[in-house]
Amino acid sequence: MQHIFEIGSVEHSLWLARTGEGYRVHLDGGEATIALANGRVRIDGVETSIHVARDGDRLFIHIDGEAHELLYHDPVSHHAAGAGSGSQDVLRAPMPGVVVALSVEEGQAVKEGDILLVIESMKLETAIRAPRDGVIETAHLAVGKSFERDAPLISLAPLEVKP
Repeated sequence: MQHIFEIGSVEHSLWLARTGEGYRVHLDGGEATIALANGRVRIDGVETSIHVARDGDRLFIHIDGEAHELLYHDPVSHHAAGAGSGSQDVLRAPMPGVVVALSVEEGQAVKEGDILLVIESMKLETAIRAPRDGVIETAHLAVGKSFERDAPLISLAPLEVKP
């Protein structure tokens, strides 16, 4: 499972794989085995204490006397909004699936956070939300249509500002 964090203004992808004793973590080219128990964490066999607090999308982690603040990005929404492509104009499928609900139509104005459509993948439903204010330019798929990863779902045009 991929998790995306921002520390300062630098984005990091963290991949977790469950193991028998905990997790195998891949971060910025490095790997570690992590096990959690009773407020303690064991990283590659070395035990230390860890405290984690959450406030919305912000995580505050205190480990080995060092405090860290991380901004968490939901990987599904982050991918669908075109993160890494430099564009929020075309929302793309984060995984293969099928459209189960379409909440918008072409020409409709939407606000950041509005649900545009709902997809189903591996028996899980995921709401795809508007990454910014805009107007629906194109809904690429209808309800019941299947798609592959990275397929375009919605094209979003900027709101026209009237003088």
